[in-house]
Amino acid sequence: MMLSLRGQRQRPGRADFEAGLRSSQLRSEASFAGSGSSYLHKAKIASLEEEIKYLRAALPESLSISTTAAPTVIVAGHSVQEEGYEEVILLAVIMFMLMLWMVPFLRPFRYCCETRLHKVYPAITLINLLIFAVTLNQLCRISFNDVFFAIVKLFDVFLDSIEQVLIGISALFAIGIVWKFKDRVFEVLGVENAAAVFGDFRDWATCWSMRRFHPMEIVIWKVEGLPSARLHSPNDVFCEVSFGYNVTMKTRVHHRAGHSCTFKEALQLNFDPFDAERRLTLCIKSQEVIGDIELAKLQMGAEQVREMEEPDDNYDRSLVRGSMPESAWSSGRFRCIDLVPAGKVYLRFIPVSEDSKGCWESLLRT
Repeated sequence: MMLSLRGQRQRPGRADFEAGLRSSQLRSEASFAGSGSSYLHKAKIASLEEEIKYLRAALPESLSISTTAAPTVIVAGHSVQEEGYEEVILLAVIMFMLMLWMVPFLRPFRYCCETRLHKVYPAITLINLLIFAVTLNQLCRISFNDVFFAIVKLFDVFLDSIEQVLIGISALFAIGIVWKFKDRVFEVLGVENAAAVFGDFRDWATCWSMRRFHPMEIVIWKVEGLPSARLHSPNDVFCEVSFGYNVTMKTRVHHRAGHSCTFKEALQLNFDPFDAERRLTLCIKSQEVIGDIELAKLQMGAEQVREMEEPDDNYDRSLVRGSMPESAWSSGRFRCIDLVPAGKVYLRFIPVSEDSKGCWESLLRT
């Protein structure tokens, strides 16, 4: 009985045969499906590679991306880029060429070459050109076109720098011209005393303090020997005085005065005895219908005015009409100064104390 049962178990039945056939069919279908999917995957990869090749061919050369490493060269056991190495070689050759051009000016060669420069320099130039051509021929990464365009680029940068420098120089020159003629510019604009607008270094250093000035009177007695402004009529004479920051002052017009005129007038100015730049200008003019004509002129520096200035304690401000020696208008009290181009003027320079009203104070008492 046991043997019969064991024999029945070892024999495969129909059901087992059908199950094995079904499993083998499933394995064959699975293997076919796997081979089909791998085939489709390979086809997609091939199509993508073809598309990438097409896009790379369509790109311009300037935009093409290359991942190739730059060529290098071994120098003293170190790897350096070949292009940089060739640039150093070319720079050294150019320096050597410049040194060859400087050889005729060196002390050992100067005595024998200074009389033959017209022969030496052409020979040196030919040698330099030959050296330069051989060097470019031996270099692999640098060509003549690269050198030419590098020189053009350097020349362009040089011209741009020169342009900027010239623009700056022209701007500074224009500012200097405007500063030089600022008085005339302000005069055209209607500013009467342009010097007081800007001042100078002493004004800025002292915060525009007026302590260095003291009042002074210019007493004008008369002028003589004036040239004639018109042939058919005598001069209508007046005097104009300008000095530093002071407003230009004028006397009254003396009609039909001719070649000489007696003014007997005093003008007050602020005087800085240490100002060596400002000059006292006294002009004798003839009044016209429109404008005036300059007849004669006198210019004096601050040092001359200080030498001619009288002491304050020796001045008697009493104006006594007459020809007495102690009179304020006597000839002994005035300095006779020559005018340019002709004529003479009689002046006095008198200091005025700040609490005084000037030389006309005593005139009211008389």
